[in-house]
Amino acid sequence: MEARTLELVFPEHTNPLGAAFGGFVLGLMDKVGSYAAARRARKPVVTVAVGSVEFKVPIRTGDLLEVVAKVVRVGRTSLTVEVEVYKEPFGQGDGRVLATKGELTYVAVDDKGHPVPVD
Repeated sequence: MEARTLELVFPEHTNPLGAAFGGFVLGLMDKVGSYAAARRARKPVVTVAVGSVEFKVPIRTGDLLEVVAKVVRVGRTSLTVEVEVYKEPFGQGDGRVLATKGELTYVAVDDKGHPVPVD
């Protein structure tokens, strides 16, 4: 199962040098990762772990980001999702580069927040 979205980097997402805050990028990764996990589980999910995350190249103001999340493992109640963030200069349509990559783990939950099996 997969989920993806596009996001433009604005000045409020960056430090004084124009590079995106890591927390901004991680937030996008977590959001899109949860979409992929919930689609696969067909249940609400919560984030339980953020594995290794590698910031390969800087993301700058004006970059268009494509966040792609794929479920790579399903356990009894948990799902592991690989998330990749690609950047390209906005409006130029070329120069797409893998900027960040990481792995997040989610757990399927019921309406009280208790873990439930994934079908």
